[in-house]
Amino acid sequence: MRRGLSLFVLAIVSVAGIAAAQTARLTAAEARRELFGVELAGVNESAGDEWRECIEPGGRTVYQRGSERLAGRLEIRPDGQACFNYPPETAWSCFGVVREGQNYRFDDFVTRTVRRGVRECGAANDAYVRLGAES
Repeated sequence: MRRGLSLFVLAIVSVAGIAAAQTARLTAAEARRELFGVELAGVNESAGDEWRECIEPGGRTVYQRGSERLAGRLEIRPDGQACFNYPPETAWSCFGVVREGQNYRFDDFVTRTVRRGVRECGAANDAYVRLGAES
């Protein structure tokens, strides 16, 4: 009986560990490593609309929501927050980033697809993304 209980407890702890590993807030180092050189596409859960963001390895971004396309920048703060700015706006929008399996959550903005190996996003009115040779 004791052995069966021990195995049951071990199974619960293992499942909890796997779930925690699949959903985790990114550190600054993880955010820098995972969010530069990607194309993200997803949905804004509160508004119900779709969005895309291409982020070059140097932090330049092109954001698309509906027919609106904006060029901007991504900076990762020491606390791990991903902060986006789209001139001529001067305010930065910052989000804690949570990895959910292979996707990411930026508060209400949730990715559904992530493409890695992006080297260039083009202009806000150009072809959207150019992938590197590793893709």
